[in-house]
Formats: sequence, structure tokens, C-alpha cells
Amino acid sequence: MRFDPTELAFDTNSLDAGRPFDAAIVGAGPSGSAMAILLARAGARVALIDAGRFPRDKLCGEYLSPEGVEAVERLVPGDRLARSGGRPIRSVRLTTPRGRTLEAEVAGPDGRVGLGLSRSALDALLLDEARSLGVSVFEGTRISGPILQDGRVVGVSGRGESGRPVAARASVVVAADGRHSAQIRRSGTTRARSLPGLRPRLFGLKRHLTVSDPASDEPSGTVGLHLLPGGYVGACRVEGGRTNLCGLLPERLSRQYRGDLDALADATFSGNRTLSALWQAAEPTGPWKTVAGVRVETSSPRLPGIFSSGDARGTVDPLGGQGLTMAMLGAEVIAPFVLRALARNDEGPAALRAAQRAWHARFDRRVTLCRAFHHALVQPSLIDVASLLGRWGNTLLSLGFAATRDPVRISC
Repeated sequence: MRFDPTELAFDTNSLDAGRPFDAAIVGAGPSGSAMAILLARAGARVALIDAGRFPRDKLCGEYLSPEGVEAVERLVPGDRLARSGGRPIRSVRLTTPRGRTLEAEVAGPDGRVGLGLSRSALDALLLDEARSLGVSVFEGTRISGPILQDGRVVGVSGRGESGRPVAARASVVVAADGRHSAQIRRSGTTRARSLPGLRPRLFGLKRHLTVSDPASDEPSGTVGLHLLPGGYVGACRVEGGRTNLCGLLPERLSRQYRGDLDALADATFSGNRTLSALWQAAEPTGPWKTVAGVRVETSSPRLPGIFSSGDARGTVDPLGGQGLTMAMLGAEVIAPFVLRALARNDEGPAALRAAQRAWHARFDRRVTLCRAFHHALVQPSLIDVASLLGRWGNTLLSLGFAATRDPVRISC
């Protein structure tokens, strides 16, 4: 589906307005940038649009599983990932308020390790690769919704950084800017994957730290998951000598402390001695980042012409360390359907349903297992009991993390 290039309202100083886009991707995070790379490698003319400016910090656990590392290496050739300064991650340790500990190996069966890497560094790697392939990247451009024509999505519109209206039409639109984005709200439906009342409302918080006492920092090569009643705080080392602190806690705590996150941390983190020691030895290197209403959801497009990817397609409980991995692997799952739609000029309901089935077939088991992980691991008493099993408890935890991995390598 082509369009009149005179309808393109982006800044033509940085764009050849005489040619249309094959795909307009909204959201330049890991999934959107991965999708742009895959489509551009196949010869598509791609616009990648994001409301933010890069490099940017994001609320994220900043842990790449071994599968996630492999996905980045497929997307960003050469040794750029190795030169990023990310810290190898080989194990995870759980600590409880009673001082109990469980440890698990997270290295893959081939010995491949995970990586602690900031979102600003990861996003820059992927976005630079997309640009090198000729993807037109538009930063500071807030998309307000899809353009509809005869009941079909044919483009997107919004405003640029200066407030000037912008609009671009494309044969296919990909929403990769979150499940609550304007694209999803106006062209699809979102539903929760957990039963109401089964878990408290959670909010996420994140901050980068430098830790003055190495004995209080996370051990080298380890992700820490420090359990608290109803939630947890994770920590891992990333590049630049920093430690990323990121957690999920009940929203009632945010209300109780009136949004004063330093006071919340001082009071709440003391309930876990390992976490408290890390926090007391730390100096912040940036502000807190927060997000409310964290829950596992899945979205489905209901209009032809638009696909979804990343968090806009579905989310996963972060305790399994699969969020970033699913974002990039999800782009690999959906990209062939987008390319097929471009080749056949077919973005109808059947194509969307086929893409949805493929996503669910690939990730439903993983989402279910990570949900079970969440419910088990936010009950510190269960971990206390498991820790009494000694090495058998560690083995069970290792098997649990291994079960969330995809045993099949995907190539695109």
C-alpha cells in the first residue's frame, strides 16, 4: 500500500520525501530497533520513530540472559557488544529477610554467559546498527495515534519536538512503544494475564549507584535478587563501574511514603540485611526512575495494517530475567510476518492472527513459568525452606531458571 509522498510531514531536510516508507516502527527500544534492523536487512525502507532522545536511561533490570546476548550478537555484528563494557553474569543469588541465600547458575548449556549492560548502552548499540543500514530515525517525535483509511492502519501521526504536526504513511506500521501506547489503545486490545486480586499492585523503581565497599556490592558475575515481603529489589553490575538497582514493590509503599523514594528505600531495604548493606554503601549516580501499575499483560491488534512487538505485544514477569530477551526474540518472531505482508501487500486479519499465534507459541510457556517464579520468589518463607535443602535447593533454582529459556535457536 503506497501513498502520496506529499502527505509526508517530517522534516524533509533529513529525509528524501520523494519515496514512501515500507514500514513505520513506533518505539526505538530493543524490540523496535531489532525490528528495524531485520526489516532493513531484507531491503525494506524503514522509519523508526521515538518520543525520546538517545542515549537515554530507562527503568530496566539491565540484565541480558545468555539468549539475549546471542540475540544482540545476531543483530549487531562484530565485536561492538564485547567492547560495550558490559559485565559478564554467570549466576543469580536470592537473599531473604532472614538472611538465607540460594544461588543458581544462569550460564547457557554451551557455557554462554549473561551480561549486565545499561539500557542506554544497549539501545545505542541497536540504534546505531539500524542507522548504518539506512533506517530513517526520528527522535523527539511523539506519535499520538494511527492514521486510518477504510478501517485499515495506513500510517501514524503526532508532533515533533517543536510541536509541529507530523505524519507518515507506510505499507505496514509496527507498534513497539509499549502496551499502553496510543497505537495499541486505538487499534488493539490489552488484557491482563494474571487473575484480579491474585497479586498486589506493584510499581517499579530503578537507580544507578556506585558502591564504595566492594564487599557490600554484588559479587562479580552475579545478579542479586533481594526478597522483601510482596516484592524484591534486584542488583547487578553494569559498565562504567556502576551497579543497577531495580525492583518491584507494592504500590501501597509509594503511597505510604508519599513518593519519597529515598525514605522508602531507607525504611524498606533494611528488611533484608544484604540489600541494606548494599544500599548503605552506595552513592547515587542519577535520579530514581519509577513506573506504576506493573503487571503482566498481552495485547492484540484488531485492525489490519498494524503489527505489535516487544512490550506492545506482551510482557513477562521480570524475575526470570527474560524481559530484554523476549523483546528482541519477539522481533525475530514477528519480522517474517511483516516482510510477508510487504511482499504480498497483505496486512489483513489472517496475517495478524498468524503473527499472534507464532508469538504465543514461542513465549506462552516462558511467560507462564516466569509468572510461577514471581509468585514463588516473592514469598521469602518458601526460599527460606528451600535453602535448608543445601545444594539441592540451589539445583532446583538452577533448573527453574533453565526452564524459562528457549531450547530452540531461532535464526531469521
